[in-house]
Amino acid sequence: MKTRLLPSCRLALAAAALLAAAGCSIVPEAKTDPMRFYVLATAAAGAAAPAGAPAVQLREVELASYLRSRPMVVRRGENEVEFREFARWGEPLESGVARVLREELLARGAAGAVHTAGARRDATKTDAILTVRVLACEGLAGGAVAFRAIWELAPAGPDSKVPAARGDFRAAELRWDGKNEAALAAQLSQAVSALAAEIAVALARR
Repeated sequence: MKTRLLPSCRLALAAAALLAAAGCSIVPEAKTDPMRFYVLATAAAGAAAPAGAPAVQLREVELASYLRSRPMVVRRGENEVEFREFARWGEPLESGVARVLREELLARGAAGAVHTAGARRDATKTDAILTVRVLACEGLAGGAVAFRAIWELAPAGPDSKVPAARGDFRAAELRWDGKNEAALAAQLSQAVSALAAEIAVALARR
């Protein structure tokens, strides 16, 4: 007794035979990786520090807990934040803030040396200890940019000529389009540079 194949089965077998005869192979289509990585940057040009410029010990930058993840943050309301999973910081955010602060303070001639947490120190005497805590570092869905940091300068010893100082810095008039994370990273870089400028003024009051 002959077995009859259903029309659908005959079509499937015919298609398989044609592929085999043509020597074809099915290759999965390559997908583009959507992940993008960003860093804070500074455009400050180096300047020679004046004689007697203080040596600063920059403690490890503290972040508000919701900022400690790698995805960039966009705030959508008073109590809602969005983590951009495909737009990530290329280094821990606290490291990026510390790096830009160091580069800016040196470039502005506000400090003769800036020692960051974990870095090897030379024999230079420390004149001031700088503490920075970042409370906001994000874009707002409406197009604004939020950056706030509390900072404090403390004399490193009884012989230090750097007076105690503190500030509550809030960036102003920074905008992005709500979509371009590269633009957001650039605006946040400007915010950290402005923070460094405020600290540089405090260091100059000696």
